Amino acid sequence: MQLPAFDWIFFDCFNTLIDDFDAAGEEGSLLSVPQLAVESGFFPGLAEFRAAYAKVRSQTLRLGRETVLMDRLRQTLEESPVKRSREECAAEAARLLAIWEVEYGALLRPTPGVEEMLRHWYARRTLAVVTNSLVPGMPQRQLERFGLSRFFRFVLDSATHGFKKPNPLLGMEALSMAGLGPCDGPQVLAVGDRHDVDIVSALDLGMHVLHFNRGRIRPGVPPTPEGTPAIHDWSEFR
Repeated sequence: MQLPAFDWIFFDCFNTLIDDFDAAGEEGSLLSVPQLAVESGFFPGLAEFRAAYAKVRSQTLRLGRETVLMDRLRQTLEESPVKRSREECAAEAARLLAIWEVEYGALLRPTPGVEEMLRHWYARRTLAVVTNSLVPGMPQRQLERFGLSRFFRFVLDSATHGFKKPNPLLGMEALSMAGLGPCDGPQVLAVGDRHDVDIVSALDLGMHVLHFNRGRIRPGVPPTPEGTPAIHDWSEFR
């Protein structure tokens, strides 16, 4: 494919380098956490937990800040109709998070063809990962688990940084870590699966973009907007 000139590639992580959706195209989400919160007596039913979690999540979206999953779960449990102490909520949130991390990790696998693609570009450009994450350090750990971390100069995640895409502050930090200035976006190609998050945030910083559209294997993924370069398989990215 015809690509512009660039020195760096900033990759998104989940559902770009590492997949977490199942055969039906559904992401892992909270897995068994809602049911466990009901079983432990914090909520009378799944609907009540989900409503409380949705309320907390909507609050975390303000100003583009990232609220880590531990805090989201604790705040959700504090919305329980059966009032518990802050300490009880924190302890239960930690238990639920530990279970979620095991369940979520079992879903993960490298995106088809990703290692071959990374090997190709590693010899030609400088690579990094700039990604949203609900758990600090999780992208780095999962990339190490699958033998992919060796390809990247650095891994920057929103849970560690404090701001999430599409807020430009995460991308500005990545530019700084790459030794680039705020006007050096054109030296970067940003690659990600979420047009509304990965692509929009990169365009705001003047970066070149490539949308990794998963629509061929994930039902319901919208087409890439006209004018945005896109691929559907890593074999197309050379």
